[in-house]
Formats: sequence, C-alpha cells, structure tokens
Amino acid sequence: MNILMFNNEFPPLGGGTGTVNLELLKKLSKNKDINIDLITSSRSKKKEIELFSSNIRIIKYPVNNKNIHHSSNIELIKYTIKSVLGGLYYSKQKKYDLCFAWSTVPAGFSAFVIRIFRKTPFLVRIGGPDIPGFEERYSFIYKIISPIIKIIWKKSSLLITKCKLEKDMVLQINKKLPINTIFNGIDTVKFYPSEHKVNNSSNIRIICVARLIKRKGQEILLRAISNLAKQDINYEVDLVGTGDDFDNLQKQTKELNIENKVLFSSYITRNKIIERYHKADIFVLPSYNEGMSNALLEAMACGLPVVVTDVGGTPELVKNGKNGYIFEKGNVNELQKILYEIYHNKNKLNDMGNESRQIAENNSWEAISEIYTNLFKSYI
Repeated sequence: MNILMFNNEFPPLGGGTGTVNLELLKKLSKNKDINIDLITSSRSKKKEIELFSSNIRIIKYPVNNKNIHHSSNIELIKYTIKSVLGGLYYSKQKKYDLCFAWSTVPAGFSAFVIRIFRKTPFLVRIGGPDIPGFEERYSFIYKIISPIIKIIWKKSSLLITKCKLEKDMVLQINKKLPINTIFNGIDTVKFYPSEHKVNNSSNIRIICVARLIKRKGQEILLRAISNLAKQDINYEVDLVGTGDDFDNLQKQTKELNIENKVLFSSYITRNKIIERYHKADIFVLPSYNEGMSNALLEAMACGLPVVVTDVGGTPELVKNGKNGYIFEKGNVNELQKILYEIYHNKNKLNDMGNESRQIAENNSWEAISEIYTNLFKSYI
C-alpha cells in the first residue's frame, strides 16, 4: 500500500495538525504493509528528504517560514506550488494507491491536482479553519477560496472531521458529502498523571496551553482571574504558547493588576511540556472556536480536571461535573463562577482528574492509528 500525504506543517513547524500527523506516522512506521511519502515544508534553503523510518519518507520543500507556528498567505501559496510539482514528480516515479491531505487548503488542493493527472483517489482530513465561517479572522479569505474548498470536498473520496460539530458545519454546506469522524489521539504513555494531589490548603495553579491568538480566548481567563482576585480568591496561571496576541495579553495583565499571578511561558517543546502539566491543578481552554484540542487531550491524559468552552469536540470529551466543566464561549461571569466553585471545593479535583485520565485512555494513538489503517485499506 503506497500513500502520498500532503501537509504544509510538520514539526517543528505548525500546531496541532502537524503534531497529529507526527504521532500517526510513529504508529504507522511499525506497519510494513504501508509505505508513505509525506510532502511538507521547511525553513531550509533547499529540498531535504528525511527517512522517518524504513517505510516512511518526509520530503521537505523550502518555504522559508518566518513563524514556526503558522504560515502567511504567501508561504501557503509557495507550499501549494512546490507540493503540486513535487506530487506530480513523485507520483510519476511511484504508483500511489491513495493520497491523504491533512487540510483542505493547501494540502487538499495538491491532492486534487494529483487526482486530475494521475487518477489517484484522495481523502481529506478537515481542519476547523478549512470550514468557511469557522474563523472570523479569515472572513475575507473565505470569500475568495470557498468555491475551491467546495470543489475539493466534492471530488474527494472521503472527508474526515475531528468532532461532530465540524461534521455538522460541513454538512450544512453540502449535505451529500461522505464524512467520517475520527477523534485526535493521545500518547497515554508519554502523558501520564503526576503523583501531585490537591488538598484544601493547596494554592490552585491553572495551565492554559494554546497559541496566543484571539480565537483561543486567553483574555477571558485573565478577566475572570482578576475578578476573583478582588474577592481574595487567588489563582496562579501559566500561559504556555506564543502568538500574535502576546503583547496585548501582557498589557492586559498590567491593566488588571494581575502580573504577579500570570506566567507567560512562551513556547515549550513537546518533550518538556509534561513538566508543566504536572505542576498544574486545572487545565483551562477558553477558546471561541476549536476542533479537537490536542492540548486538552494531553491535559486529560495527565489527569487534570478541565474547564473548556462549549465549542468543537469538547462536549464529546468533557462530561460536565465529572471530569471538568463546560462554559459558554466569551462568558467571563460563567467561567468566574466555575472557578469560584472549584476554589471552595478543592477536594473534588482529584476524582475529576482520575475521570479525565480514563477518558483519555480510550483515545490512545494505538486505537486511532488502527482506525486510520483500516480506513486506508478500504479506499484502495
């Protein structure tokens, strides 16, 4: 089975999609019946070919990304051109049974072109921002590329979403599209609970792992923490991540007089992030929009209670009052009430963390990779 994959981001570039791609390849590298070529981008000055394993190659085309966490429109166009040309070249050298795109644009477009010239069927894993209307900051771009997105979806053999919300949004655009929902997975060996336990005398430390951008809603968390501090309810907050909203969030902590309560940890490598989870007591993700957060799964695997907004796949992972709490996006007062309740009932946190871990174990990468393997076989 020969598979050609397209993904404009792959670690160290990119965010959640690249991480999921990496973890899936680790599992598929043990299946010698599958041979994979992944065409991605890099910050180098020349094309590089990395042997990921005996059956997987990573083909990196130079795009010279300025920011390792997200690509500019120009960089996405560069990747599109180079991945199309590269895909045509490699598909002439080797017959691929299937193409797999890790997003609709730009990866899905590249797979679509290969289908036109090589008649190779392709599957598309949809990222949230691929869906017109999903992310407000792309409103203008959606007007331009929505027709392209709809064509790619229609010509694909199957679309894959990460949660029911994404699936429903896609079906609202075209109810005839074939769609499977496959959750993100989590490495339950690498991410494990700490021996640290919360007691009634403990200070509570919140961790929020997410890019510092408007969509992630960190400003909501900071406002809630400020309001609680005025009631002598003190939380410590660890904001892990970088992004375009960094300066605004730092300014906000000064204006709210909570500088001594908030730590900006910047970017932390995947190998060291577990140390930060182990120092925390609660995970909070106040996103305005989300597909299925990898950080949420990591926190749950580490045995943390979670407080998240009612978006994306969170209702499918978080059982209100069992392993965490769900609040309305943008609602500072509701988040504040939840944190107030937690502060005065700290004894519940350990049981909630145990429940998080059990849910995470049902989404191990072993289970998810088997689902993908069976899916690939069914389309060849």
